[in-house]
Amino acid sequence: MSKKRLYVLRHGNAFAHGYERDDLRELTPEGVDEVKQTARAFKERGEHLDAVFVSPYVRAQQTADCFLETLGQVGLVAQSCPLITPSGKELDVALWLNDQTADSILLITHQPFAHQLVELLCDEPLSSRFAMTTAALAAVEGELFATACCQYRWAIAR
Repeated sequence: MSKKRLYVLRHGNAFAHGYERDDLRELTPEGVDEVKQTARAFKERGEHLDAVFVSPYVRAQQTADCFLETLGQVGLVAQSCPLITPSGKELDVALWLNDQTADSILLITHQPFAHQLVELLCDEPLSSRFAMTTAALAAVEGELFATACCQYRWAIAR
């Protein structure tokens, strides 16, 4: 069984609460800049993506558009995934990920789900300095996406 790579990206900085619906919050100009910086840092690592799944929330969709445009990888299209919202269930997503055929997957999602998913998958405790701040990207890999079955590779955070 070959190793699969998973990248978990938290959306960029979004306008504060005050909307009637949290799912309609948009990225701030700072959030757009953060996402572009993360995409450039990812590109510099020479990593390749096979599939991108994004929360249906507006700020995550905007993050996907900005990240993919900056990345410039031809033929890559983000697919909306209702499983990866702020209240996503990490075990359900791990099972779903195992059904995906892509070897290199990017999830664009939210807190607290982003941190919880990375923590669930990693076979060792995360560093106390690890944080899924806005536009943070964490990379893990493993033969199976299940509890404590993946290795933490690296993170990009501001």
